[in-house]
Amino acid sequence: MKIYLLNVGELIRESNESRITELLPKLDEARREKVLTAKTPGTRGAELGAGLLLQKAVQDRLDQKADYGAVWGESLDGVLCTVSGLASQLKAPLALTYRYGEKGKPFFKEIPLFFSLSHSGDYVLCAVSRREIGADIQKLQPVDVLKLSRRFYSEPECLALERCADEKEMQRLFFELWSRKEAWGKLTGKGVAAVLGQDLRSGKAVQDIEWAAASPPEGYTVAACVRRKHSV
Repeated sequence: MKIYLLNVGELIRESNESRITELLPKLDEARREKVLTAKTPGTRGAELGAGLLLQKAVQDRLDQKADYGAVWGESLDGVLCTVSGLASQLKAPLALTYRYGEKGKPFFKEIPLFFSLSHSGDYVLCAVSRREIGADIQKLQPVDVLKLSRRFYSEPECLALERCADEKEMQRLFFELWSRKEAWGKLTGKGVAAVLGQDLRSGKAVQDIEWAAASPPEGYTVAACVRRKHSV
């Protein structure tokens, strides 16, 4: 498994249409269409970043630069990319095509590789694996932790949040748990609502799911999970 992170702050905070137009030819046709039909500059920047990371991830796989069979349970640091770095690395775009699951979850049509995309704040995340995968990134921000957790989290999770030493620790744990719930929902295709009541503090609540730890950027949380590889 490999996690790629791209800082798209320069694209989402400004209406930088010339930069977006310059980078569009580096995307596959489907991802270009997503950028062109996005309704806001922020969404356009995020969609552009996702398309660039998909090109980078698949190109690395073809070049055999990435080990997607890493041992689970180890810390997996993300590959941190920049827009200018990808602009110089990526040449002619790979002709990626997609299919979609029953609930709209995207898959590569002809490549034996699974992927999951997420965007929060200034970052776009792309996680890829040989096994079906779900991943999420969340920017830490002020929220009413106790009010929201009582509504959406399991009782053990709520108790853990109430026992936090201070507000900062409580905020981080809240978003770490939310990242896990989003990642699980993306992996299964059921969405975050299907796992809100489950205790994901340890990341082991769902038996057929394995979790990987990744080092997030400062001020963010990241979670990624895959289907467990059962022994025959």
